[in-house]
Amino acid sequence: MQPMVNLALRAARNAGQDLVRRLDRFDAGQSTDQEKAKFVADCTIGLERSIIFELKKSLPEHNFEGRETGLNVSNEQQPTWQICVIDDVANFRVGIPAFAIVISCLINGRAEHAVIMNPINGDEFTASRGRGAQLNSRRIRCGQESSLNNAILGYTQPMGMNESAGQQMDKFIRVIKAGYEFRCIGSNALTLAYVAADRLQGALLSDVDAFALNAGSLIATESGCLLADLKGAPKLSAPASLAVANPRLLKSVLTL
Repeated sequence: MQPMVNLALRAARNAGQDLVRRLDRFDAGQSTDQEKAKFVADCTIGLERSIIFELKKSLPEHNFEGRETGLNVSNEQQPTWQICVIDDVANFRVGIPAFAIVISCLINGRAEHAVIMNPINGDEFTASRGRGAQLNSRRIRCGQESSLNNAILGYTQPMGMNESAGQQMDKFIRVIKAGYEFRCIGSNALTLAYVAADRLQGALLSDVDAFALNAGSLIATESGCLLADLKGAPKLSAPASLAVANPRLLKSVLTL
């Protein structure tokens, strides 16, 4: 495993242990909405800063961008680390154990190293460009399924109430009525990682932010997956609506 990934993984593990301890101590059932909001904010901002602080000890010249704390540029010529402590705050807020700590290292604007970790069950997805993807230090490859009838597909519900979100929702409803198997995990980062590990055979995702897109797409592509926007173009930019699957299945997913 690359040294940069080891640094990110160690920081993610420490933050994950802290996050689980905080969850264990917090009584959501007896808390007001205001107390829940403060708890989430304390976790996201506090642990984001902790990860950045830990990475900075080894990489003081690098740049850091936190989803909550923003961009801190030391030297534009140096790599930039992107950190998101809780990918899918909605799941976290109500105690659904499907959220992720997401860390990626961008060099010249392109993700070169990535970590996606579920602190609840200990799943650790990692990748370095050109060196493959791993789950818990074991190499993973996307599946070879070629039929939608035998596939389980992930999806995320389009956000907002605008016309675009409404049109996407209508499409999802038609696809679900066709009888295909769908699962909504909530976390876009975890969904991309699950396709990489063949837990899901494909996915249709909406409004994927830069943190999930950079880390998740690297892990997915290093496992052999293909990604494209919903028109089939391979170039993606956040917020992205995209399809991901193994090469045999991507075209079928796009036709949905």
